[in-house]
Amino acid sequence: MVIVKGLIPVRDNLRESAVALAQELAQQARDEQGCLSYEVYVKADAPRVIMLWQQWTDLDALERHFDSEHLDDFLDRIPDMIDGEVHSLRFDVTEDGEEPPAGPVPSALADGTVLH
Repeated sequence: MVIVKGLIPVRDNLRESAVALAQELAQQARDEQGCLSYEVYVKADAPRVIMLWQQWTDLDALERHFDSEHLDDFLDRIPDMIDGEVHSLRFDVTEDGEEPPAGPVPSALADGTVLH
């Protein structure tokens, strides 16, 4: 299983629009093969920060998500709403005795930059 946590600081006056956009992305992502969970949260202690919490069956499912039209649409529309640095973390969850995947792992930032 792969878990992704993204933190997106947004402009205060665009918070509702950014949350709605993130919820639209989450709804579409939940229909993707391999998506176990895709949740949108607003941090109680930092209401300008949207947190995306994703759970995928495996890295292949996450990579398919990175190639999806709805993620491209989100990445095209969110940059003007961002106010600060976007942070993302990826966790590879393994069963006892299972080796974690080897090699570099791509990650997408809200500005559309793909890290390898």
